Amino acid sequence: MKKELTPTSDVENIAVIGEEYVPQVRTFGALGYTPQRICNLLGLRGKEKIALMIRTGLPGDVYHDAYSNGSVLGEYNIDAELAKRAESGEIDAITTLEQRKNDRVELDLRKELFGV
Repeated sequence: MKKELTPTSDVENIAVIGEEYVPQVRTFGALGYTPQRICNLLGLRGKEKIALMIRTGLPGDVYHDAYSNGSVLGEYNIDAELAKRAESGEIDAITTLEQRKNDRVELDLRKELFGV
């Protein structure tokens, strides 16, 4: 979900939070958590919560990059484990891995075409 900073209040809000949560955001992103859930887990409230929510959706921001990298890493870890199991002949792993590949192609195409 792309966010654009237009209101002055949004610019003020993103300045409220430093980069101290970057490692946690990456880790929680790898676990597939939403930015809302990450804020709750970090105990962020008010302007800090708003700032993190804005920054995770702002391309080029360190929090956006950490969240995206974490999400991709989480997907990779799942695929790598499935691939190991598939190599040993586990039918469910083969099926699940193939389904994930197909889903990823569709999701990547949607994101590229529609930004969703």
